[in-house]
Amino acid sequence: MNTGFRFGIFTIASLVALIAGARTSQGQITNVISSDVEGFFGSSSDAYQQSEGPITPPWAAVGFSLPHGPTALPSIPPLYAGYPNPVSPITANIPFPSPAGRAPSGPFTDGTTYADYHIYGGYYGAGAYTRNAYARLGNSTSTLMFLSQPSTAVGYAYEEEQFAIEYSVGPSGLLAGATLGNRPYLVYGNFLPGGSAEFGAEVNYWWQPTIPGTIIPSGPATSLGSLQYDYYLSSVTGSFVTTVPDTYGSNFLAGVPAGSIGILELTGDMYLQGDPVNISVEALVPEPASLSLLALCGLGLLARRWKR
Repeated sequence: MNTGFRFGIFTIASLVALIAGARTSQGQITNVISSDVEGFFGSSSDAYQQSEGPITPPWAAVGFSLPHGPTALPSIPPLYAGYPNPVSPITANIPFPSPAGRAPSGPFTDGTTYADYHIYGGYYGAGAYTRNAYARLGNSTSTLMFLSQPSTAVGYAYEEEQFAIEYSVGPSGLLAGATLGNRPYLVYGNFLPGGSAEFGAEVNYWWQPTIPGTIIPSGPATSLGSLQYDYYLSSVTGSFVTTVPDTYGSNFLAGVPAGSIGILELTGDMYLQGDPVNISVEALVPEPASLSLLALCGLGLLARRWKR
């Protein structure tokens, strides 16, 4: 629980350079332009609130009438006016390519309940499909998203992260739509007697045409689809581990016409809420074949955490 709190949306410069060198005429996503992120934490039924700048507490209590669904907790301040609808350009508070955000002085905590997270974003492959752009939780070497609330804690607790990422889309080739397939999260933890918890997440995909050579919009933004996740457990005791697929949003992300110039923007939120619970979320896994391995890893990490 003493791990440093680190929040980042990042790309690896060398990987981007390699992708750029190997890109064919099918690839349209050319680079990440900018991003903005914000983390929020509440405990003791919102008597204690904490957030990353520039947004600061207080905000109205979110309540504990679960499930809330994938579209964020109520009353959390928006990342910007009109959020989660896209804006261009984004006023970035988390620059690329370096991880940034909350100082590594510790996780969100009121001294009893702890919450932590790591969000990262980028794109993979040739950037030829809308689905190649992503925002994910956790990573293989650092902080997972978790909420740890002991039996001595009073009231419910939660954490939520809101994000926006802009990708530049060039004029060559086609940014095509495609069926997503299964991209689940691994959720695991341990309930104290009578515990309840929920994991929710939404990633919205938007297309914003721009004037060539600029990031000035040349028309209205349109939705290309979304990924939505919701997992709710109530009145259970003991350990659990499960995979949560995209079950609420469309399983198809639309593309844009060949030769289009503009911005692909991802907006969304991810949250955990519980009372009382210890719950963690692993990184998004695009390959269904990896699910059994992830489940084993989740059980191992769960055993280690509760053994401590």
